[in-house]
Amino acid sequence: MILAVRSDAPSVAAQFTVGSGARARDRYDPAIQGAQPETTPYASCPSCGSAVSLSPGATCPTCGAVAAGGSGQTAPGADGAFGAGQAAAGAPFPPAQSAPPPRPDAAVGLVSDSKARDLVLVAHLSALVGLLGIPSPLGPLVLWLAKRDAHPFVDAQAKEALNFNLSALLYTVAIFVFGFVFTVVTFGLGIVFFIPLVLGAMIAWVVLVVVAAVKASKGELFRYPLTIRFVR
Repeated sequence: MILAVRSDAPSVAAQFTVGSGARARDRYDPAIQGAQPETTPYASCPSCGSAVSLSPGATCPTCGAVAAGGSGQTAPGADGAFGAGQAAAGAPFPPAQSAPPPRPDAAVGLVSDSKARDLVLVAHLSALVGLLGIPSPLGPLVLWLAKRDAHPFVDAQAKEALNFNLSALLYTVAIFVFGFVFTVVTFGLGIVFFIPLVLGAMIAWVVLVVVAAVKASKGELFRYPLTIRFVR
């Protein structure tokens, strides 16, 4: 006996689909490979707090406030919250506000002008460690390596202090070598000229360092005399 099957009769899968809703559709309708899930953005109603779809023309199911299509985020007003007028029924949600762009100096880590003057002051005065027997270029070198990217004024003046003290160290070595040779050649008489020369050079070095520090505290660029620009 042959039974005829009507083509318009619903299948078992169709019956399950109709009766079980979205879960049955997920079971019998396989997902498309690479397809993105359909999601609808939601936001909280500022009037009653109910979940409202942000699709164009959607309204709050509780109070009837109109939702403008957006990015799915609740946009605050000027004071960080929705005002009373915006929360009224039928009032559209305000558009989203973007955050202000960061300051350019904050992005690169620049310091203020007053802080830069303080750093330059320290860069010049740090050379006075030479009075303690420490090589005078060491102080400006350390500060320049640590803070040269903090401000253009710091970079320029720390390099100037470093170059001057490197030049002063070179001149000091040359004076000692010349004084030693001159003293030996003159059988000790050269020391009479050597000692005043050394003392005068030291006094001039200290005066120049102090003058540079005073100029830097006022925000002025200072150029040392007789300086070899080793670092540019």
